[in-house]
Amino acid sequence: MKVNNTRRNVFAGLAVAAILGTTGCSVVNPQATTFEYAPSDGTQTTVAGDEAADANSDHVRLVNIGVITNSADEPGRLMGSIDNRSDSNQTVDLEINNQTLSFSLDAGEILKLDDEEVIVDSVGTEPGLLAEGVASAFGNESEFNVSVLPPTLEEYRELYPGDVDVEEQIEHLYEFQGQHHDEE
Repeated sequence: MKVNNTRRNVFAGLAVAAILGTTGCSVVNPQATTFEYAPSDGTQTTVAGDEAADANSDHVRLVNIGVITNSADEPGRLMGSIDNRSDSNQTVDLEINNQTLSFSLDAGEILKLDDEEVIVDSVGTEPGLLAEGVASAFGNESEFNVSVLPPTLEEYRELYPGDVDVEEQIEHLYEFQGQHHDEE
């Protein structure tokens, strides 16, 4: 049985086109899954020991940083973690809206702020907005935004430093429901 070379070449060309079509995008566009990001509602930043150093050098990472509060004028509780990825003990300062908190971490230590009760006296930013933040370590600074979150979500209620009235927190959601609002 004789195989038609033209048909074989067409199928080979289609196979090559399919392979290029499915893999070509990753050649010219970076894949989003390769980027490090804060996996929840908080934000993150990194302070390097040497600003010109690579990712494997001494650095401190602040991950999923946020403050849980009911209003800008009330106290809030800090959440997230601080990861000292260096071979030396570090003092890490975290400034949120001109209020500084200091943490001492051993070499290689990860401090889970959710397990500590770190309270920010007066957050200064309304829930749902971003506060100005500055992280310091190794004598270097990194400016970033800090999430300010309300205790509306169940996972944040236990972190809130006061009592939460759940009905009050969600009441505004039922006042108006867009074009499907039911006039009574």
